[in-house]
Amino acid sequence: MNVLTLLSLLLFGVSWSHNADSGRCDEITNTCAVISCGSHSSSGTPGRDGRDGKEGPKGEKGERGLQGNRGSQGAPGKLGPPGVKGEKGSVGEKGEQGRSATSEVEVVKIQMKTLEGQMQMLQADLNKYAKILLFHGGKQAGTKIFVTNGQEESFESSQKSCKEAGGNLASPRNAEENSATQEILQTKGENAKAYLGISDLQVEGIFKYAGGDKISYTNWNLGEPNNSKDNEDCVEIQDNGKWNDIPCSLLRLVICEFQ
Repeated sequence: MNVLTLLSLLLFGVSWSHNADSGRCDEITNTCAVISCGSHSSSGTPGRDGRDGKEGPKGEKGERGLQGNRGSQGAPGKLGPPGVKGEKGSVGEKGEQGRSATSEVEVVKIQMKTLEGQMQMLQADLNKYAKILLFHGGKQAGTKIFVTNGQEESFESSQKSCKEAGGNLASPRNAEENSATQEILQTKGENAKAYLGISDLQVEGIFKYAGGDKISYTNWNLGEPNNSKDNEDCVEIQDNGKWNDIPCSLLRLVICEFQ
């Protein structure tokens, strides 16, 4: 019998003997640790922690804790379903009585009559001024009135004078208008000449009115236009009613047309 076996038997005997006087000591198997029973044994070193026991029964519900601080605002949630339709509102106050369609038409008619009266007055004034112009040497052809300021100017200056007066440099578009321009020239004596609002300043050989349209009527002298010395881009009308191309810098009588 080895020493360990003998020691175990001795310990077992001591434990059994003590159990008869002081109570029962538990037997611990598979260990070499000495367990003290009773008051006469000395304390041994603490043993290792045992394994966790089974989960005990659920305890009673604790008291509610204090309310925590307010958290930051979360993202907006999805749009909820439409709410219940509200009740119909009360009837509003009665509005002012509107105008009937008939009264609106009557107002328009009155306004139209007023405008017609004003137009007739303006037309009468225009006719009066036209007669005054004719009395002072102006000539009429269709809807145009031709009149001169009696001044001799260059082509550019003549155009400017007519524009400032509200008209244009005389630009005959038919024989009647050409004759009216000629009649004004004849009142200024022999060899009187005036500028027409016609030139080929943009494209040589293509004569146009001041507005840019190609001329639709001509009354050229024989052999004209000839662009003598490559410097004749403007047009004059002579006392015989014939046209001639001349340099634009020459001074000629100013005859304007108004429409």
